[in-house]
Amino acid sequence: MCLMSDTHVGAAQAVPRHAAESDVDLHVDRDPRTGVPRLRATTLAGLLRHELAARTGDPRRVRELFGAAESRSAPGREPDPPLTSALDVDDAGAELPEDTTLAVRVGTRVDPATGTVRPGRMWQWEVLPAGTVFTAHLRLHVPAPADEARLLTLLVLAAEGLSGDGPGIRVGGRTGRGYGAVRATHWAVERHDLTDEHSWFAYHARTWSERWERGADALGDAPADLATALDVRLRADGRAATAAHLAARADQRDHRHRAELHLTLAVAEQSAPADPSSREPRPGLLMVGDVPAPERLGAVDRAHRHRPVVSDPDKAFVRLAPVLGDTALFALFKRIGGRLVRDAAEHLGAEEWRWRGWHAHWWGADTDPGTAVPSPSRVRLRSTPHLRGGAPLTTTRLTVDALFGDAVDGRLFTTDLYCGGSGEVVLDVREPDDAVRGLLALVVRELATVPFDTLGAGAGSGNGRLTATRAVLTTHTGDGGPPHRVDLLTALFDPAGGAAATARGWVCALRARLGGGGGGRGVRGRGPE
Repeated sequence: MCLMSDTHVGAAQAVPRHAAESDVDLHVDRDPRTGVPRLRATTLAGLLRHELAARTGDPRRVRELFGAAESRSAPGREPDPPLTSALDVDDAGAELPEDTTLAVRVGTRVDPATGTVRPGRMWQWEVLPAGTVFTAHLRLHVPAPADEARLLTLLVLAAEGLSGDGPGIRVGGRTGRGYGAVRATHWAVERHDLTDEHSWFAYHARTWSERWERGADALGDAPADLATALDVRLRADGRAATAAHLAARADQRDHRHRAELHLTLAVAEQSAPADPSSREPRPGLLMVGDVPAPERLGAVDRAHRHRPVVSDPDKAFVRLAPVLGDTALFALFKRIGGRLVRDAAEHLGAEEWRWRGWHAHWWGADTDPGTAVPSPSRVRLRSTPHLRGGAPLTTTRLTVDALFGDAVDGRLFTTDLYCGGSGEVVLDVREPDDAVRGLLALVVRELATVPFDTLGAGAGSGNGRLTATRAVLTTHTGDGGPPHRVDLLTALFDPAGGAAATARGWVCALRARLGGGGGGRGVRGRGPE
């Protein structure tokens, strides 16, 4: 498994700062014997279990593969007995990319209302860089030949979350902010018939180190998906019927009801062209602050953030690339959505607790207005987007005395900004309704016209303007039907089209959800209602 974005797999027991040997607040989990960062077996098994439960929606199938404790039952009915998991998983050690080390970074809590860091909400944490490889070893116990196809089907469905397509499995913390994207790049399969005496001794006579080494060696030219690896192995062992049965049953529909908004965001702002039909944005500047690279430490005070990007997942090749941001980018979407909902609610005369609770339901909150407990976000940033195109730009600025209008001695700053470029952003939404789709349409409208909100530092001097040049909202209903796609930019700039009619219906649902009923008034703002 190759990490496609940075992640933090936390330690099971945090080390108090007064007892630690460094100022790091959040350490990654490590093997106690070797000190190598690891992904615990319980973590990986839990992620696979959650993926299978979400994909199938059938607790009985999840119980069959992963086992379960004694279940609670209705009065007068015997509870289901505990069931041992058919799948065993080992801890997976981390192999960092060449010429990289475990990074120690400063984390911040961004206030979505202001776009700035909350006072005192900063910490240091260890981060595994993109390109880190985990070699995981799984063992599936098949009680009888008749159970093989069924259990393998469940395992294939669970492993689909590691394919890199869709929301899938995310590893570690802050996965809603673009961290923890992972992809399985190779699968190697061995099949052992433990009913045969010689096979039994051949399997159990090996040490754990020998098993792990042999499994890792088999990954060299292994296929990229589990279904193909299983098909090759089953046919080689004379189980063609099982292979055919597995191929027929593994392609099952995903039961999750979800939506995904695909955006292309350019570091630019709309100009006023002479030809109204021309909407080519003008490149702008971006500064999502970070520590300058070692070779630039003596030349600049601040630099735009660069992060490792995997250019070849099969070989875990990485390169440094400028990014649009992670926490700051999510906070931008959350801030725009909050402002739109607040303005609409005020215009419609809705109570404050109503719109705050609805917004917290989708975007998360430190304290839910209705329950007074933290609320998780149901809108998630799939991965940290990196910028394509554009170029770095070094600028020097000074501080001007507000009273006398001249430069302040010693207040000279040199900054490595980033100019232009664009990034692909994906927002995933769990169990969406028409109201949240209407809000996403309005967020796109803000980003496609003249956005009030900016990303990163230097907003007062014109930095951080983003413009949406592509926006497609895709809804997966989970009932086996084809996905429903709506081009939101077409809906915005072609009011007479079918996409615009669909978007207007979503906005009406948002108005009704916030308490405005079905009247004729639109949500206050710019552009078509």
